[in-house]
Amino acid sequence: WYVMSVFNGWSTDRARDTQMAQDCTARALDIESENSFCLTIDGVVNNNLLLRMDVADQRFDAALARNPNESMAWLLSGVMFAYRDDGSEAVARVTKAMRRSPLDPFGYFYASLAASAHMAAQDYGQALDFANASLAKNDRHLSTLRVKICALHHLDRPSEAREAAQQLMQRQPDFTVAGYLTNHPGAGFNGVKNVSRALLAAGIP
Repeated sequence: WYVMSVFNGWSTDRARDTQMAQDCTARALDIESENSFCLTIDGVVNNNLLLRMDVADQRFDAALARNPNESMAWLLSGVMFAYRDDGSEAVARVTKAMRRSPLDPFGYFYASLAASAHMAAQDYGQALDFANASLAKNDRHLSTLRVKICALHHLDRPSEAREAAQQLMQRQPDFTVAGYLTNHPGAGFNGVKNVSRALLAAGIP
């Protein structure tokens, strides 16, 4: 919850909620240090909030070593590879995640991160399909809208990209491209720069 709160722009105190997320995973690992799900969530805290991809990589590897069928570990490590501009590995991992949990009640989240993986692989048509599938189930996960805007931009559908950008701004009025670049774990990589250009082209400040 704390990770999603920060990453979707719902948090009113990013530093506090980041610390709360870190405290939660620390307590979980104190209770059960070998638990693959605990290791996975600690991985996403390190990747998405603390911007420590090296630590996140270790956590995801440890989770998959303990349980190769931990679908969330495949999914969230796939996103890490998407942030690193390794689209093919991102898609491979997200695909494994979805095969291991095809009827997951958290399906919108799987579809959202599949969209990010395909965007990193520059498969914009598939990225758009996954983004729309995710938004049909949950339109409040704002990173999905960002993927949709980028996919529409690259598919040369600018009016639809601007419409999606307006939806994003209605849901998160204080969102800016500069803030996105400051806080995103993949800010130094080409994929995030690519998204930023698409957001600017769609009219986001």
